[in-house]
Amino acid sequence: MSGIKGVLIDFGDTLAYIDKKEDERYREEIHSILTKHGCELPFERVSQALDDTYRGSTKGEVKTLQEFWTLFLGKLSIPQKPKLIEKLVEVRRRRYVATTFRLYDAAIEVLHNLKQKYRLALVSNCAIGLSDVLEALGLNCFFEAVILSYQVGVLKPDRRIYQEALGKLRLEPEECVFISDEIGDLEGAKEVGLKTVLVRQGERTTHKARDPNFEPDFQFNSISEIIEFL
Repeated sequence: MSGIKGVLIDFGDTLAYIDKKEDERYREEIHSILTKHGCELPFERVSQALDDTYRGSTKGEVKTLQEFWTLFLGKLSIPQKPKLIEKLVEVRRRRYVATTFRLYDAAIEVLHNLKQKYRLALVSNCAIGLSDVLEALGLNCFFEAVILSYQVGVLKPDRRIYQEALGKLRLEPEECVFISDEIGDLEGAKEVGLKTVLVRQGERTTHKARDPNFEPDFQFNSISEIIEFL
């Protein structure tokens, strides 16, 4: 694309997705750990508390994984014992970080090709600790900047998160494109002046979109199609 020097790209449902079976096993193990510590709670309640805690950490509300699990246990009115928190931290590392996320086919190839031509930044709305997942997936080497909502304290489509990435890349909005599976993300990017690319491979394309009929500059059915375009 003429004049483009940088590519900002989303993570969830753009480069990677959650393996639902592995995520279920992760949640089941958390429930099992709590049960062994005498906490007789329904699986559904534990799972909902986990989701609520993840959502509550996306803007930096908690600063460490220990704080994350302390908040989680508090939601369930469970005593916050250090050994229990240690076990929850360990199961997160072993299951959530190592097995729950899967890269889409061709994601690595796409990033490799883009890196040969452009300066890259990852821009993600995410819960605390996603940096561990990026490292486990081997993605950090592709990006000059990694902008995670829980680290910068703002969520897409807030213009500040895109501006943070542009500042790290030392590029102007008109020199960059933003790639995402969510129209809401693209609306914010457009307001900043970025070109927008929609990848229709997630389940939340119009989630939180102000205008469900928003027209991105370009759109594709999968991340693999980006190679020929850029």
